[in-house]
Parts: sequence; C-alpha cells; structure tokens
Amino acid sequence: MKRHIGPSTKVIDLQRHTVVPGLIDTHAHAIRGGQTYTFETYWHDEGSLAAALAKLGRDASARPVDQWVAVVGSWHPEQFDEGRGPTRADLDQAVPDHPAYVQYLYDYAQVNSAGVDTLGLDSPDAQLPPGITVERDANGQATGRLLGGIGPFNALFARLSQTADHYKSLKTFFADLNARGVTGFIDPSAGPPETYQPLFLLRDRGELTLRAGYRIPAVTNGGEAEWFRHVMAYRPPRHDDGQIAFLGLGENLVTAMNDGVLMAPGFNPSAAARDELAKVARFAAEQRIPLEIHAYTDDAASAILDAFEEVAREHDLRPLRWSIAHLNTGSDRTLQRMARLGLAYSVQMGPYFETTAIHAANSVDVAASAAPVSAALELGIPVAGGTDSTRIGVAGVWHAIQYHIDGQPLAGVRRQDDNLISRDAALRMYTRTAAWLSFAEDTRGSLEPGKLADLAVLDQPYLTMPAKKIHTLRSLMTFVGGRAVHDSGALSVE
Repeated sequence: MKRHIGPSTKVIDLQRHTVVPGLIDTHAHAIRGGQTYTFETYWHDEGSLAAALAKLGRDASARPVDQWVAVVGSWHPEQFDEGRGPTRADLDQAVPDHPAYVQYLYDYAQVNSAGVDTLGLDSPDAQLPPGITVERDANGQATGRLLGGIGPFNALFARLSQTADHYKSLKTFFADLNARGVTGFIDPSAGPPETYQPLFLLRDRGELTLRAGYRIPAVTNGGEAEWFRHVMAYRPPRHDDGQIAFLGLGENLVTAMNDGVLMAPGFNPSAAARDELAKVARFAAEQRIPLEIHAYTDDAASAILDAFEEVAREHDLRPLRWSIAHLNTGSDRTLQRMARLGLAYSVQMGPYFETTAIHAANSVDVAASAAPVSAALELGIPVAGGTDSTRIGVAGVWHAIQYHIDGQPLAGVRRQDDNLISRDAALRMYTRTAAWLSFAEDTRGSLEPGKLADLAVLDQPYLTMPAKKIHTLRSLMTFVGGRAVHDSGALSVE
C-alpha cells in the first residue's frame, strides 16, 4: 500500500491490533430502544442488588423529582449476590423522591411507592395500557408489581419515558454501538410510524454513524394480510440507499401467530391465524418481499413452517432470504424443514437471560441445547447473529458472541458443548452472514478488495484472549465507508 501514500494521505499505525469487519446486529430493537437509551439505567453488568440499586439512585439524583427512572430488561435476579430482584421497599429506599420502574424482561415490572402514586394504582380509574394487570394485596392495595406482556409493557414504558430526548438519545446510542465496533443493524419491528422519524432525521442531517436496516411489523390484530398490502402498495420489496435500508416485513407478521416470550410447549394458534399467515406469506412471496418472523418455541416455528411450506409449493423462497428469529427450543425436525425451504436462522442471546425459565418450563436438556446454532450450521442453514437488545439482550454484540462461544448464561444451565461454536464461526454470524441477510454481501461483511471500508480496530486480540472476557472488547477506531465514526485516541494518525 505504500505506493498509494501521497502528501494528503493519513497513515494510522494500528500497532498490531486485530482488525475485523464492522459488526452487524441482525436483530436489535435499536430504533425504539435507542430513543430511551440515555433515559434508562442498565443492570446487566452489576453483581449485587445493592450496587444495582445504588446505580439507579445516582441516576435519579440527576433528574427532576417528578421524572421517572427506569430499568427495562436485560438483567436476571440470579446474577445478584442476593439472588433476588428488588422489592417495593428496596426501590423506596434507593429512590425515595422519584417514581421508579424496574422491568424484568417481559415477565413483570416493579414500581416504588412514588410510582404507585404517579400511576394511580390504588385508585379505581388507574390509566394503564390494556393487558397490564396490577397485583394487589389482601386489602386490595397495589403491591407495586405489574404483570403484562411485550405489547402492554412497551406501551406503558412509552408513557413513562415521554420526557426522554429521543433524537439525542438515539444519536448517543449509535455512538456507543460504534465504540464497540458495530457498523450496522437490522431492526425487525421498531413500532408505529412516528418511531422511525428520529432515525430519518439523523440521516438527513448527516449524523447517522452506521448503516440502519429496518422491517415493518403488523400493527393490527387481525386482517394483517390486507394491512400489509396497503402499506406495501407504494414501496419496493426492499430498498437500500447506503445508509438506511428497508428490508421487508418483520417480526410480528400475524399477531395471533406470535408466541411472545413463551417458554413452554403447547402453543397452538387457531386455524384462522394460520390461514392469515399463509395469506401474508403468499403476498410476500408473490411480491418478492423479504421477511423475518418471531418464534420462541418449536411449536410456534412448526405452525409457521406449515404456512411457509404451503406457499413454497408455488414460489421458490430461497432468493427471498426469509428468516425465523429466536427459536430457543427448536428441534432437529424444525431445522430440517427450514433447510429444505432455504430459510435463514436469526439467532439472538435470549437464553443468556432466560435459561432458568426455559429449564423450568421444559427440562435441563432443552435448556442446555437452547438456540440450536451448531445444528443449524451443520445443516447449511445461514445463521445470522443478533442480540434482541435492548430488552432481552445486551447492545454491542460482544456479549452475544461470547455466549455463543462459551455457553455460559447469566444464570442457570450452561449450554452443552455440542451447541458451542468457534470464534471464527461466531464472528461470521455478525459480519459475513449478517451482511448476506441484509442483501449487502457484495459490499460489506468481510475485508476484501472492492468492498466498503466498514471495519473496527479492536483493543484486545479476539482470537486468542480468554473467552470469558470477550464481552469486554471495545473498538479503538471504527470506520463506516472509510470514515472514522469512532476514535478512542489510542492510535496515532500521521
């Protein structure tokens, strides 16, 4: 390369640091989650409940007393020395003057006394989103614990976080991803149309520092095929302007076919729901539209594959790069069906947080084989890596990569050895295959002549460092299209 160096060329001495293609997270709720990134407190790296509560208290001290503080997923009670999550009394002591909200994945949420008062949980006309249930004591008073699901909890938190600066927070979130070597993502379901506006504004102002892909989910319960026909009437099947790519449909294609965060077997959608999915799939196949669909359990995947196989009798699905996401309890039979159809597998790090729940709902063997990555790779299925952040995953990819390599969850059963993969295979899931799932394999995902200079210079040697420390990897410099979007200042530039 020396012959290309001219008087205006910048030369950077990488000091023998490892260089990797820019990381691509193929399943991150980055658009929605990023808009409250600076509003939230994160506990996934805390070892004790006392330290976690102290962190929440520090964040509260920097805010007006009427503003919420919140922890929204990506932690587990068993990660703490105390072996439990926070009670209302714990939150009252740590955050006495602010309403506080702590959500455990999508299982439950706990609020403090100020939160009970702010939400009016002890009044008969408490205004809560449909699907949120208030736990009450023997006297009918709210305990502060709320029960719900994905949709209801997302709707509730959207209300609590209205004071967040969505634009600034999203920009900060993307900068933090850049600092970990991330140069792209696919968001499978950001939410209603207004959710996308801060992303588009970042692009229009020249402040977007990574390549953002997105899919459109159904926002109706019933009649989804007709809804998608309407939404797609003036859209191409996919479109990529180099900064923002539209990549079709995801993750909720038919609400009644979505098994949410179910861990146990027994999901059995109605005939009407199955028929609606077949209609959506047939429309997508006819119009050559890519898609990704959510399936936590093998039963959900089986029902989905019934519909896809029906459509595949008339249309070749292989060129469409359809994928099934999560598949925490996927069976060999399901993988074989996916392979025959030419489907991809988008795998995340859900079991890192959910292995205990998978074990309780199934068996130790099912928990140890959760998210069958190795078996899928052996069948030749393209496996693309995601995180499912920011609620059931840690943003920044390296936690997910470490979990695929060492199999050690935050709590519970370790993955069995035959479901672990090599460092090279794990990196490919978040680079080469991730680019393929983005229809961008010709321009990124590997370090080759003719491809865009999306790359990261790592602060530690990924291939030889202790596996248990992979999650600590950071980028010294990150480039998108040859432009430095992150610079730690550790490398000299001449």
